[in-house]
Amino acid sequence: MNAPLRTLASPYARKLARERGMSLALVAGSGPNGRIVAEDLLAAPAPVPEVVAAVAAPVAAPVAARAPIVVAARSISAFATTIELGPLAEFIAASGSELSIDAFLVKAAAGAAGSHATSLRWIKPEGGAVTIARAVALAPTEIDRLIGSEAEAPVSTDEAMVVSRLAAKGVRPVAGSLPAGVDLRILVVAADDAATAEALVVHDAEAIAEAEAGGIVALFRDLIEAPLRLLV
Repeated sequence: MNAPLRTLASPYARKLARERGMSLALVAGSGPNGRIVAEDLLAAPAPVPEVVAAVAAPVAAPVAARAPIVVAARSISAFATTIELGPLAEFIAASGSELSIDAFLVKAAAGAAGSHATSLRWIKPEGGAVTIARAVALAPTEIDRLIGSEAEAPVSTDEAMVVSRLAAKGVRPVAGSLPAGVDLRILVVAADDAATAEALVVHDAEAIAEAEAGGIVALFRDLIEAPLRLLV
């Protein structure tokens, strides 16, 4: 196989060709036997640089920003009070009945809440709950029967109040939550044989003004400490 013909050029001409990016094959030599010398490269026109067309990367269409989901925070407030249970314990003992204090708590809560307790949700200590409509108009014996029922009553659509009792000693509630759709809640902490109870009234401040909520907790305490008023 024949070796490719080598272009005749002086070493300096080759150096200039590399520096200028020129091909010696495109330059006519003026030296002996067509040898390319430096003068030939200097006289030759400079090569035109190759232009590479730039291809713009596709631009993604702007994604419309989603408006943030704003969840309105509820303005929850709470009031606490201490309740003397001695008068209620004496009243139950004198009546000869075996009623629990829970029936009177429900009755007092409904009476203190007024129009905010058209129905009342009693949370059972053992779990579950029962809905009592117009508890303010029921006798403590009927309330006691309802809250001791094994059946789970459906939640009323006009429910506005939740009542519960934690049977514990030496505990004072300082905060509480409100279930969705509920504007008022009364949480009582009292052991079955306790002489006093701690009560916390939690309310939605936008639905029930704080002055009104303060009146509810005060009336709730007064009704428990004067149980004869609950029979009227």
